[in-house]
Amino acid sequence: MIHSFKLDNGLRVVFEKIDYVKSVSIGLWIGAGSTYEDDINNGVSHFIEHMMFKGTKKRTASQIAEEIDSIGGQINAFTSKESTCFYSKVTAEKFDVSMDILADMIFNSTISEDSIIKEKKVIEEEIKMYDDSPEEYAHDLLSKIAFEKKPLSMPILGVKETLKNIDRNVILDYMEKRYTGPNTVISIVGNVEPNVVEKTVRKYFNGFSSSNSFKDRNIKYEFSRKIKGINKDIEQLHFCLGTEGFERDNTNYYTLNILNNILGGSMSSRLFQNIREKQGLVYSIYSFNSCYKETGLFGIYSAINTDSVKESTSLIKDEITKIKNGDIKKHEFDRAKSQMKGNYILSLENTSSRMTILGRRELLYNETITPESIIDKIENVKYEDVMSSINYIFDSKKYNIAYIGNLEKHKNIDDILNNF
Repeated sequence: MIHSFKLDNGLRVVFEKIDYVKSVSIGLWIGAGSTYEDDINNGVSHFIEHMMFKGTKKRTASQIAEEIDSIGGQINAFTSKESTCFYSKVTAEKFDVSMDILADMIFNSTISEDSIIKEKKVIEEEIKMYDDSPEEYAHDLLSKIAFEKKPLSMPILGVKETLKNIDRNVILDYMEKRYTGPNTVISIVGNVEPNVVEKTVRKYFNGFSSSNSFKDRNIKYEFSRKIKGINKDIEQLHFCLGTEGFERDNTNYYTLNILNNILGGSMSSRLFQNIREKQGLVYSIYSFNSCYKETGLFGIYSAINTDSVKESTSLIKDEITKIKNGDIKKHEFDRAKSQMKGNYILSLENTSSRMTILGRRELLYNETITPESIIDKIENVKYEDVMSSINYIFDSKKYNIAYIGNLEKHKNIDDILNNF
């Protein structure tokens, strides 16, 4: 059974007790990500994620790591475009210790000037690492052109230029605005009693401010056709096509995920089977469906051998054309639907996955939904729903194409891609 409650400061808590496990997974979800940044402070959400591990008034950075290790636990964090999550997994008997450490990091981090200087060097190296990964680079470039000059175009890590602007005052100002009770969710899944959860949360997390300076935005995203490439001396062409999808609370959310599974979201998908397995032209090819508050991005990525760019992209276009022409077999639909349901059910066997589902849903959708409800939503998608969404998704006037590769070897690449 899923429980939920709210503190007076606006902090929301969702909790599920599972009797048959010996662990507990905890997620502290903040509505802080690159979409809430600007050209001056881009990267600050991710920077703060790093800084929370650099020492508090009670613990040094090494003591945070040592204390978690000493109880056999795990602690980490990640930043996305719309949220930052600090998470921990420990044995149920160490629940209080884990909550103490997480609260200490959030409320008592020293954020010293010395650690800021050091961490800038670390994040500069992280940015270089991503720049050296053509796949990541292509996805970032796609976001930049598809969401041109809008918040979702901001890279999560920031860029070297904006990293220079981040100092202690920028960090504290951003945290004051975004690290507040109404903008935070704690999700907990494991073998802990509900009364213990409520007592512990109140013990450690009453310190959040109840202010809510960030209100819902009304940002309109309009997609238009754009193609942009970056020259990089590498062996493959990294190709990323994106078009307008659906926002995350759209009724077509599950419909589009099933379409994604059919096209390129699994090993049995059309793109994988036809272009990789049958033709042997690529190693990596997949489709993806990214849903955000105001809009969505549906896309295809592939790393293509220099000599087979024209043939591979032509085959990708052929698969899109077939789907647009209504060529989806009922057995494909049934298989994709069953796979989606099965993957979700398997994820429920892991307390960390259940914690993530609960926390993200509460933070981004402002709702608590049971696993049974999600399974029902998947089951309720009809074949006709998938077919009716296809023409909306595959509108070539909205295609954005990003590519990374050695342009000396691909002098006619724009002519090839213009055929999409």
